[in-house]
Amino acid sequence: MNPMTAAPTLTDTLARIQRLPVMSAVAMEVLQSLNGADLDVDALARRIAQDQAIAARVLRVANSPFYGMAGRVASIHDAIMVLGLSAVRSLVLAAAVVTALPAGHCPGFDERRFWHHVIGTAAAAEAMGKALRRSPGHLFLAGLIHDIGRLALVTLYPADYAGVLRRAGERDAQLIDVELEIFGFDHAEAGAALARRWNFPDEIADALACHHAPERSQPGGLAGVLHYADAIAQALDLDGETDSQIPRLHAATVDALGLGRDDLHGVLAGTRARFDSYCLLLG
Repeated sequence: MNPMTAAPTLTDTLARIQRLPVMSAVAMEVLQSLNGADLDVDALARRIAQDQAIAARVLRVANSPFYGMAGRVASIHDAIMVLGLSAVRSLVLAAAVVTALPAGHCPGFDERRFWHHVIGTAAAAEAMGKALRRSPGHLFLAGLIHDIGRLALVTLYPADYAGVLRRAGERDAQLIDVELEIFGFDHAEAGAALARRWNFPDEIADALACHHAPERSQPGGLAGVLHYADAIAQALDLDGETDSQIPRLHAATVDALGLGRDDLHGVLAGTRARFDSYCLLLG
């Protein structure tokens, strides 16, 4: 960043986020269907199938080894019948999010590595669902967009964010600390704003805002799940960056989730099992 150039303010960033594209019409319909009691599954399947790019990504995952249905899921309707509506909705939204914000040129930013980490976090959050007796699809979606604010900053301010990456590397510092230093706000705040722009549920947007500071949220809540899932994805090196820093864990937040040793083993195994299949969403 040019030292003579003032860094963008949060107000400026929020205004620019409002001008970013919304997700595809199909994805918006799927989002709205999350709270729909009277849902026409056949009609929703037809609408999803009309977006060929999204449908193709969903079918790649549906036919992956994880689901054991290789080559037998030929349509979105088949996918819903075999995998269930919740799983297909999650995959549709994942495909939409992956394609919604292509990052601009930002030296030092590896977009594929970023998505590997995001998908790993989503897989970890989903795997936690069984142990926590919560909707795995809801946790998957939250994990999927937990760092979307970072991609928004890269897209909106590539030169400034290159400075964040450079300074963090020189100091071996946490990215979020350098974001606060350079911008005066961090990707968690930007991500919450973008989630609201895309009409994600308020619970998810609020959790995004707090996933690096879960002590500001309800103990045992969604922000805590994201906080722990983020660390699990980093610990498993799912982004391929073996020297990446594991986020600082807030011990009280982890304790409030109540996951025992056996639960954690199951989460780690489930995360690894899901990860490769979900990466097929990247194309």
